[in-house]
Amino acid sequence: MTLAVVWYREKFGELWCAADTRISGAEGVVTDSGPKIFPVPVICHEHLKETKWRVCKRHSFGFVFAGNTLSATSTHALASACTQNFAQKKGYSKPVSLESIAQLYAEIGECQVKDMSFRSGGADGFRYLFTAVIFGFCPSESRYMAFVLSPSMPEGVFRMAVKRIVIEAGRYFPIGSGEADFVALMGQLEDEPEAGVMTTFREMVKREVNQGVGGHLQIGVATKQGFKVVPVLDTSAGPGEAVVRFLGWNSTDYKGVDGYTIGYRAIKP
Repeated sequence: MTLAVVWYREKFGELWCAADTRISGAEGVVTDSGPKIFPVPVICHEHLKETKWRVCKRHSFGFVFAGNTLSATSTHALASACTQNFAQKKGYSKPVSLESIAQLYAEIGECQVKDMSFRSGGADGFRYLFTAVIFGFCPSESRYMAFVLSPSMPEGVFRMAVKRIVIEAGRYFPIGSGEADFVALMGQLEDEPEAGVMTTFREMVKREVNQGVGGHLQIGVATKQGFKVVPVLDTSAGPGEAVVRFLGWNSTDYKGVDGYTIGYRAIKP
């Protein structure tokens, strides 16, 4: 499993998420460099004439998951391909809502989990389950919103349920195997200087309080303009040893492509 947290940063007027980079398997830790936060690009097209189309709307949201990596990333790959291929119906101009994107992810996620479980013969089908949060600034509602996608079994039938999360200052929403440990650590550190979600998350990863949570910190930020994954400045090795990690990958020495480097806003926890 893993740990991921979504929370509203009132100071910046932004919706943030953080996750660790550890991916575990039956044999233990698979990698400490696993991406778990992804952008959800939304591109809408309108029909002009004959076979001609043009882009009429662009938005972006965030996706973060906890649970089975294969089913979660497969869901994102398929769903995000769909969100970049929306065709606007004639006479319709309202932006795509964040809730509708969450429902799309849930439907695709449900199919992925069912198919993988079926092909495994039903043996240990629970290993393909995952929980995720779709979040960002909804252009349809003109406000920050977030929806959690979680496995459920109403009347014995598997479903990916979609539930809206309350977004307000002072509240945070954790998911994953480290959820209970994170909440407990938040309580322990509440009197520490600069106590908060970021400080607690950093300590959670550093101390490896939960065996399934570790590696490095990865961060995504949703603003009114859209969503982006941001680099993290890691200074844990001491003075003069800082490295830049992008979704857990040490990109410090990467030379860039065609005159461009990766990332333009680094976060130092």
